[in-house]
Amino acid sequence: MTKLRYFLLALPLAGGVYLWAGHKTPSASAAESSSAEHAVARPPTLIAPGRVEPARDPVQLAFEAQGRISELLVDEGDAVTAGQPVARLDDRMAKARVAAAEAALAQAKARHALALNGPRREDLDAARAEVAAAEAAAAHRGAEQARSEQLGKAGAVATSVVDADGAAARVATAQAGAAAARLRSLARGTRLEVIQEAAAAIQLATAELDAARVALDQHTLRAPAAGLVLRRTAEVGQLVTLMTPRPVATIADVTRLEVRAEVDEVDVAAIRVGQKAFATADAFGDRKFPVTVARLTHELGRKTVRDDDPRARVDTRVLEVMVKFDAVPDVALPIGLRMQVHLGT
Repeated sequence: MTKLRYFLLALPLAGGVYLWAGHKTPSASAAESSSAEHAVARPPTLIAPGRVEPARDPVQLAFEAQGRISELLVDEGDAVTAGQPVARLDDRMAKARVAAAEAALAQAKARHALALNGPRREDLDAARAEVAAAEAAAAHRGAEQARSEQLGKAGAVATSVVDADGAAARVATAQAGAAAARLRSLARGTRLEVIQEAAAAIQLATAELDAARVALDQHTLRAPAAGLVLRRTAEVGQLVTLMTPRPVATIADVTRLEVRAEVDEVDVAAIRVGQKAFATADAFGDRKFPVTVARLTHELGRKTVRDDDPRARVDTRVLEVMVKFDAVPDVALPIGLRMQVHLGT
């Protein structure tokens, strides 16, 4: 009887302990599960595949004018300096236009100088002589007219002769007046409007000469900056058109190289600007090239760098990361070389 009583008393106590334990266990398990969800397990080093590329994008050079290529002055692999000629078009017509524009400018300057200087002393002397000659001719015609009129009144000459002498006298008088007006105009110098017109003609000729020289310069293709010729895509004799422009050559500055690496979406939180890392390439074995994370892009995209690992996922979204070499590599790294960037987490 006593044992039965103790058993009945212990039974509710055991049930309470069971309920308390069962209530606490799910809560602790949920907390541990939530903590596990927020903690992302990463390896100590992330390996991001990438490719070598110049710090500045390669530039495709094309002509701004149309014509036929007469010279190609570089080949693939040649180093060029800023402003160095790369190719030339046939420029005979462009040179002729420059020569014509230079002649037109010289002519405009001569007319402007003539307008500024005004008439010479010899011109004034000649004008005075013309006035004197015209006045003498007018006096002679006037005397002839007076004689004809007297003879006409006496009936010695016909009326038609009198009329003709009168007309000739009036013409001579008008010519004398015109000569005198020209002399006065020369003596007063060139009009201001004529000088201004001559100055405007110089400006117009100068602008046309500048345009002709620009057109001539467009027949020479020059390197915009120092770099290396990566590809040449034209030949001598090829016709260049502006309807479908084609690049003649592609150049890039290979003295400043970077690696464009691709970091998987799940690992982007472990990457930061200024982070130290190193890069390797199969072509150089175990050699490590020290690099630093220089820039991060702000848009996820598709993976473009493929490796030879058949287990690698190709549908993963990645973030492009630009890493720069801490020192200029002492070996030639070709553009497009596949490298692996090792980033510590």
